[in-house]
Amino acid sequence: MKAYLAADIGGTKTLFQLVTEQGELVVEQELVSADFASFDLILQHFLQQKSVQDYSLESACFAVAGPVTGRDAYVTNLPWQLNADSLASKFTISRVHLCNDFEAVGYGISALKEDEIVTLQQGEVIADSPRAVIGAGTGLGQALLFPKGNDWQVVPTEGGHVNFAPTNSIQILLLEHLIERFGQVSYEHIVSGVGIVTLYEFLRAYKQVDELPELRQAMIDGDPAAAISQFAAEKQCNLASQTMALFVEIYGSQAGNLALNVIPRAGLYLAGGIVGKNIEFFQNGAFIKAFNAKGKMQELAGKIPVYVILQPKVGLLGAQLLAQRT
Repeated sequence: MKAYLAADIGGTKTLFQLVTEQGELVVEQELVSADFASFDLILQHFLQQKSVQDYSLESACFAVAGPVTGRDAYVTNLPWQLNADSLASKFTISRVHLCNDFEAVGYGISALKEDEIVTLQQGEVIADSPRAVIGAGTGLGQALLFPKGNDWQVVPTEGGHVNFAPTNSIQILLLEHLIERFGQVSYEHIVSGVGIVTLYEFLRAYKQVDELPELRQAMIDGDPAAAISQFAAEKQCNLASQTMALFVEIYGSQAGNLALNVIPRAGLYLAGGIVGKNIEFFQNGAFIKAFNAKGKMQELAGKIPVYVILQPKVGLLGAQLLAQRT
């Protein structure tokens, strides 16, 4: 029996999905990326399942959190390198397509249900205009979408790595602090899971306040960024709340920068695990205030629809669509 394989490959986790030619789900699995030294090993682990071995792979699409050049790709935050031809030969896959993970997210938008999207700014929709997508997770991804007949042409970018531009005095101090640490400071250094922790440590030093012992222990015991956001959401720690406020402000500013680059009157979409898990921080107006704070272009920014994608597997949905088109 023939089937299509899709994978959404991230620095933290890799999602696999196998579906039949009729669109029926065979198996879906999430694996911790860091547990495997290479993509070949994690793919081999997935394909060794008995339920998978009953199928021949008609085609596969692997969405990679990193640059894709022709038939080659590498994961930005992992020492993984992929070659489409090598993977096709080694694992007996008829056709293999590699794409950037936010290219897959862009294609996945069309597969979303109405209740999987939340509106932050209504704007004024022009349907035949471009779209844009930005999303913070392990890193910061961005992509552009342009109308193409009844579909969309998705153009991946590495815009998350552009230089951070502060917009107020505290952000200027933050930039100076990060220059000492990193040299070149990109938005991904800040608008990401690691970035939340970076902002927390900066504010703790800048404000010279003692941190809550319970929060520090939670950061040690689990995901430190998730601990900070949880304590902020539950209003247990003022420093955590200030961290998330600064994170949302800078995120909104960069989303606005992206919007001015492409003017996506068909919508700018926020993806990634952080926004979906912390939607309340994005609905209080601070994100849109920063998004629209563009001087002479403020009125234009206010006309751009802004949406949050709640479906965490939107990239996997897009990769599956591409696998079936390949």
